[in-house]
Amino acid sequence: VEQKLLTGRNQSLSDRIFSQQTGTELQRHNRSDSELKQQHEILLSTLLLEQQLHSTSTDEHKRRVNEVTLKIKY
Repeated sequence: VEQKLLTGRNQSLSDRIFSQQTGTELQRHNRSDSELKQQHEILLSTLLLEQQLHSTSTDEHKRRVNEVTLKIKY
């Protein structure tokens, strides 16, 4: 009987420790996931800005090439 009580108590303590460790790991994982999502948003907005800059630069380059081409023709 005493052995069963000790075994049950040990199992209960083991379950509680496992639950606490799992909770801690889950919090760490959630924090890491949140940080990665933030980094993703920042990188995405940076990429969009870079694309806009590239597009603007390309348009400006085309405009200048056309301008120079017209000057050469006339």
